[in-house]
Amino acid sequence: MPDSLPRLAVATLLVLLGACSGTSHVDRRAPPTHEDIPSISAERAVALDQALADVVTRHQVNTAAVAVIKDGAVVWQGHYGQQAPGVPASEHTLYNVASLTKTVTAETVLRLAAAGHVSLDEPMSAHWIDPDLQDDPRHRQLTPRMALSHTTGFMNWRFFADDGKLAFINDPGKAYGYSGEGFNYLARFVEGKLGEPFEDVARRYVFEPSSVSDASMDASMHVNPGLFPRIAQTLDAEGDFPGHYCRPEGWCRESGSFSAAGDLVITLADYTRFLIQSMRGAGLTPELKADRNTLHSTKPPIDCGPVPEARCPIRTGYALGWHVTELEDGKTIGHLGSDWSMVTMAYYYEGSRDGLVVLFNAPNRAGITAMVDALRLLDPDSPELHGYIARRARAGG
Repeated sequence: MPDSLPRLAVATLLVLLGACSGTSHVDRRAPPTHEDIPSISAERAVALDQALADVVTRHQVNTAAVAVIKDGAVVWQGHYGQQAPGVPASEHTLYNVASLTKTVTAETVLRLAAAGHVSLDEPMSAHWIDPDLQDDPRHRQLTPRMALSHTTGFMNWRFFADDGKLAFINDPGKAYGYSGEGFNYLARFVEGKLGEPFEDVARRYVFEPSSVSDASMDASMHVNPGLFPRIAQTLDAEGDFPGHYCRPEGWCRESGSFSAAGDLVITLADYTRFLIQSMRGAGLTPELKADRNTLHSTKPPIDCGPVPEARCPIRTGYALGWHVTELEDGKTIGHLGSDWSMVTMAYYYEGSRDGLVVLFNAPNRAGITAMVDALRLLDPDSPELHGYIARRARAGG
C-alpha cells in the first residue's frame, strides 16, 4: 500500500455549487427543511475535499467516491485514491457497490408492477421454484413483496447453511430476516415470468430511463479483460491487490452469472443519477411510491447512547427494497452495502431531498471506520452514525 494515494480534484456542478452557502443543520424538533445535509459553498468544497482525502489516506481506503445531493440535485462530488496500482480514480471508475445492488433490483420490480407486468402479491411459484425448496410446500406462499421486505424466511445466503442448501428458517411473511437469497429468488421469478434475462429487464426499466450507461450486474465484467481495468481493484487485508474478485475463502461467482443482491458495478455519477430518479418516484404511481417508502418489516431498536449528538431513529427496517429510518421530523430512505472488500452507503432525507452516496473500495474493517469519519464530515448528525459506530466496535476499531 503506498504511503500517499493519488487523488483527483473535486468535480463540481458549477452553477449549483456557487449558489450554496452555509453549514447549518435542521433543528431536529422542527419540520424538515432543505438543511438536513450541510450546504456546499466554494470554501467548504475545498475544505471537504482536503478532509476526505485525509480520511482515505488515514484509513487506507484504496478507492473512494462521494456525492452530495441538495434538494434532489448533485452539488458536489469527489474521487479519491487509485483505481488500480498507479492509476488514479476518476469519474470513469466502476465500483462494486455490494448491496446497493438491491435498490436497482427493487426499482426494476416496482416499475414492472406499475406497468402491470407483475403483482407484488402474486405467488412466485408459478414461474420459479428453487430446486432446494421443491419438497417444502411453503414455497407456494412466497411473493415479490416478501422478497422486497426481507420476510421470505430465508437466511442471508445458502452457503451459510451446513449443507449449503436453501431452506426456510422462518415461515414466509412472518418475520424480518435480511436475505440476499430472497432478491436472487425474486430475479429468477421475473426471468421466468417475462422470459428474458433480469439484467435486460433492469436495463430497459431502470438504467435507460435514468440515463445510466455505465452499469452491469453481469459478473462476466469481473473477468472481461477489456472492462476489468475500469473496476476499482480490491485490496486484501495485507494491502495487496489479489487481481480477482473472489472472496478470501475462495468462492467466485461464475463468469456470465449475475446477482440481483450484490456485485453491481457502476460509476458514482450513474448510481447518483439512479438514486435521484428513484427519489422522484420515476416509473411509479403515487400510491406505489408511498407503499415503497413505508416500513413493511422492522429491525431491533438501535442503541443511540454512544453518539447522542446524532439523530436517534424511532424505527428502522425495510420498505419495498429500501432501508427506511423513521425520525421525529421525517425519514431517510436508502441502503447500505458491505462485503470483504467494499463498504458503500446511499440515502436521502424524504422531506428535504438531501442525500449522500459514499463508495469505499477497502477491506471491510477499514471501510467501516472510514465511513464513521466521512459521515461526521458530510452529515454530522446522521442517524446512520449509530449503526456504523456499533459495527466499528464489533470489528475492533
